[in-house]
Amino acid sequence: MIDVTRVRATLGLAPESAAWYDTWNAVDVPGPAPIPTAKETRDILNRLGVDEIDIDAAVAARPDPRADPELWWLVERCYRQLVGDMGGTDMIVWPRLGESTGHKGRFAYLYALLAALPTTLAFHASRGIGEDVTWATLANLGEKLRLNRARYGVPGLSVAFWFTLHFRGSLYQLGRLEYAIERVREDDGFPGLAPGDLKLGVHIPGEGGPMSPQACAASLALVDDFFARHFPEHFAEPATLTCSSWLLDPQLRTGLDTTSNIIALQDLFALTPPSPYADANGRKDVLLFVFNRVGDVDPTELPRGSRLERMLADGLAAGTRWQVRSGVVKRPFPLSAKR
Repeated sequence: MIDVTRVRATLGLAPESAAWYDTWNAVDVPGPAPIPTAKETRDILNRLGVDEIDIDAAVAARPDPRADPELWWLVERCYRQLVGDMGGTDMIVWPRLGESTGHKGRFAYLYALLAALPTTLAFHASRGIGEDVTWATLANLGEKLRLNRARYGVPGLSVAFWFTLHFRGSLYQLGRLEYAIERVREDDGFPGLAPGDLKLGVHIPGEGGPMSPQACAASLALVDDFFARHFPEHFAEPATLTCSSWLLDPQLRTGLDTTSNIIALQDLFALTPPSPYADANGRKDVLLFVFNRVGDVDPTELPRGSRLERMLADGLAAGTRWQVRSGVVKRPFPLSAKR
C-alpha cells in the first residue's frame, strides 16, 4: 500500500490541486487500472498515427507500480474519474505536476487516457458510432503530441485535459471539424440559450487539410443527423452550434483577401459581444496556435513566413489587441453545406 501522505509532495502538486487530491484520496479504488503494457501502448499509438519519436518517448515513460508508486496512484484515480463519467460534458482538469516528475510526469495522464480506451470504445459502440468516426476522433492525439514538441521542445502531453472530452465520448470529429457536447456557462451570452443548456461547440483541429469552405460545409452537413441518431435524448432537434476562437476576430478581415478561408469561416457565424477576457485570450491564443509560443514573447522575434504570420506578428508589435471572439453558426447552413 502506498503512503498517500507522500503523494502530494512527491508529485509536486500545486495548492490549487488540493480539492482534487482530497476527493480522490478518499475514493475506494476497486482494483488496478488496466494501464496498457509497453507493446499495447505502441500498438494503440501506431493506430492513432502518432509519430515514432512520440511513441518511443511515451513507451519509455510508462509508470511502474513499484518504481513510481505515486504516479501509478495518480493514473489509477484519473482513469477512474474518466470511466465513471462516460458521456460527461466539460473538460476534466487534472492536477499540474511538478517538474520533479520529469519525463514520466509529462506522459502520466496519457496513460490514464489509454487505460480508459476500452471503455471509450464500448461507449461508442453502445451509441452505434462507427469505427471510422471513433478512430478519426482519437487520432487528434497525434497532432497534440507533435505540438507539444514544437511548443516546449520535449515530448509530452501538456493538454491531456483536452482529451478528457475525446475519451469520455463527448467530442467527435466529423470531417474537417470537431463537435463537443457542451453545457452553456453563466457568462457565455449565446442568444436563446440559458446556463446549463446543451449545445455543440465547434472546434478546429490544426491538422486535417485546408480549412476550405467546401471542407467546412461538408462537415456541417453531417452534424444534425449524427447527433440526432447517436444522442437522440439530447439532440432530437438541431443543436445550436457555437465557437470561440481567435479565428473569429473580425479585425482579421482588414488584412486578408475576401477569398481567405478564415473569412469564409467567419461568415458562418453570428458574433456575440466580446468577453472581458477577449484581448488577453486573443494574444495568448495567437501566440500558441499560430506561432507555437508560450508565455512572454517579443513580437519582433516572431516568424513572418506567411501573410497571416506577418499580419499577426506586426499587429502584436504595433499594439493590436487580437481577440478571441465567440459566435453561433447561422442557420440554415450555407447552400454548399446542405445535403
